[in-house]
Amino acid sequence: MPLVIVSCVFIIIGILVLLKERRSFFGGMIFAFGGLFLTLTLLMMGLFKIGEISTNISTFVIIIVYALFPLIFLGICAFFIFNTHTMQTREGRSVTAKLSALLGINLLITVPAFFYLLSVGAGKVPTWLFSILIFALLSDLLFSFLFACYLFYSWMYQMIPIKKKVDYIITLGSGIRSEEVPPLLKSRLDKAIEYYHKNPNAKIVVSGGQGSDEPVSEAFAMKKYLLSQDIPETHILVEDQSTTTFENMVFSKKVIFQDWKSKDSAPIILFSTNNYHVLRGALYARKAHLKAEGIGAPTALYFLPTALIREYIALLTQYKWFTLSMILACLAFVILSLLPI
Repeated sequence: MPLVIVSCVFIIIGILVLLKERRSFFGGMIFAFGGLFLTLTLLMMGLFKIGEISTNISTFVIIIVYALFPLIFLGICAFFIFNTHTMQTREGRSVTAKLSALLGINLLITVPAFFYLLSVGAGKVPTWLFSILIFALLSDLLFSFLFACYLFYSWMYQMIPIKKKVDYIITLGSGIRSEEVPPLLKSRLDKAIEYYHKNPNAKIVVSGGQGSDEPVSEAFAMKKYLLSQDIPETHILVEDQSTTTFENMVFSKKVIFQDWKSKDSAPIILFSTNNYHVLRGALYARKAHLKAEGIGAPTALYFLPTALIREYIALLTQYKWFTLSMILACLAFVILSLLPI
């Protein structure tokens, strides 16, 4: 019951923060943490409660806990590991392509090692070594669980429908190799076109500069594609100086407010990117003081795990205070648990 109360407290805090600003990383992660932890707690409580009813049901519960759950866990790990093979086959060998395999192997090692260490106890391992190992494994498991929380928050953010009349649709650029847009960037543009047809008076802002290895700016290639899809040139605004997502938001904001004629009201703005990138894009929009909500274009299933892991790492790097606070929380927990009662 205490775990249920703690989970509910996290959920309430998260809701209060998100009601004020739904693009809050802290609020979203707190809400997701509470929601997932409450779900797991209630699931385990329910299974053990059912197990007390009769011997037959108790046996069934034991099978679920000690057989089905491990199989699901192994299946998830296998999926991440196999996904790297698919990524390397379709996208080529790179460090990024190995991220999903690293996660799968990490889970395969960390979870059994953590429970084995707990079963052995501090008595059979030197206290200093036990403390270091528990701290390292606990931190690893916490950040793995927070990855699941991030996935839930990212999904939840995109599930809220956008029904307002839209004035501007920013399309975030991605790498190009020629004047033709690649499939990833095309999907972002197609999503922007989808919302443009719902709001024919809106303008599409193509946002992306020219990298050292790109023949033209991303904005140039994006505008060329939009024109080929019968989008009027007068409804296309070009921002071709940005090199990062944050700059996409800052420079697009400048372009929009230079074009916006009404001084009595603020424009309704969307930004289009791929579904795995929507949440981080929204957080950057908030950082740029741009009131804009994100819409996500579909991404190939094989590409999603690696892309989501990369986004998660980027967020942990961006929100260093959050990462550090989680590490300190694990350290405090280990220290307190080893203190004599």
